[in-house]
Amino acid sequence: MLGTLGTASAGAAISPALRVLNIPLLILTVLMLGRAWYLELETTDHWRGFWAQRSRKILIASTMVSVVIWGLRFGGLLGARPF
Repeated sequence: MLGTLGTASAGAAISPALRVLNIPLLILTVLMLGRAWYLELETTDHWRGFWAQRSRKILIASTMVSVVIWGLRFGGLLGARPF
């Protein structure tokens, strides 16, 4: 709203909304990755096909990317610190 009135940039108008969403989005990320890891570790067999090996690699990569992004966010390198 402030961006359309010309009193502030659009990024400044969106920033408070993103601060409010930090905790819900962090909880959602942890729940989704936790469920994925639970399903991955529960369904391991002695024989793992190509798709199972590929999905594990993608799960590892997405977990690392998520940790890096949230670490940068809480470190203050991706905008203001949430707290």
